[in-house]
Amino acid sequence: MKKIVFLLISPLLLMATIHVKKDEVKNGDVVCVGDKAVVEGKVNGDLVAIKCDLTFSGKVNGDLVAIISGVEASEGSKVNGDLVMIFSKGQTEGIKVNGSRITVFGTPKRIFHPPFHKPQLVKIAGGTALFNGYKFMFNLLFWGICSLLVFLLFQKNIMLASSVLLKDPLKLWLYGLLIFLAYIVLLVIFAVLSVLLIGIPFLIIMVLLLLAALFFGYTVIFYSVGRLILTSETHAVYPLLLGMAIFSFLNSLFIMGTLISIVVFPIALGMSYLTHFGKKIPS
Repeated sequence: MKKIVFLLISPLLLMATIHVKKDEVKNGDVVCVGDKAVVEGKVNGDLVAIKCDLTFSGKVNGDLVAIISGVEASEGSKVNGDLVMIFSKGQTEGIKVNGSRITVFGTPKRIFHPPFHKPQLVKIAGGTALFNGYKFMFNLLFWGICSLLVFLLFQKNIMLASSVLLKDPLKLWLYGLLIFLAYIVLLVIFAVLSVLLIGIPFLIIMVLLLLAALFFGYTVIFYSVGRLILTSETHAVYPLLLGMAIFSFLNSLFIMGTLISIVVFPIALGMSYLTHFGKKIPS
């Protein structure tokens, strides 16, 4: 494990396909970046896959580290050191690991997207459109519970942040986009450091902060959209539920869901941090 940080920095130019044949022995570390690797033989060192498709059926005397990669391992494959999976997925149950199995999340898609992907054809205004009914029900239930809980706990903060949203949404979108790019950089840094276990606490904190900002920001957007439609004085929960229902429906339409996310995601993130989670109006 002591060589991993060096390995993650120095071999970034190695983009060729790697193939360690069945009877072949590689002395030293093997690193694959951004391509494919097939390891059927023996590696006397560490095996590192970064944004790589790794097929593994051999033996590694050091550590096997996969970062943002897919790993397919056969029964009988062996790792004498640690098996570390960071934002990676695949079949690794067949690997015999003498060290520790360390998993940092899994695939990013499992974090941000629900496992409902079957499209259904429905009629809308006399025409035909792709509408994902499973995703709509999931959004309705998930965001209904989360936004209601956030609203009940932070109602005053949400109303204050709503006034900021209605004034300059474009500024919030740009600000949120910059924050998200900074998040990506920090997440990658802490993900790499988590190989040495140093970055795991920081990685967890970053993810929790991101989720908190999104839950708060989306709740403000739901409330603001509903308030624009319900012009008459009603209970504050009704605009929230209306905005949430509109978002759930649009987010379940083919292509429209992606466009909605591109618009709403940065605004939610930017508004949460620019208003300090609804505690102040920025100058």
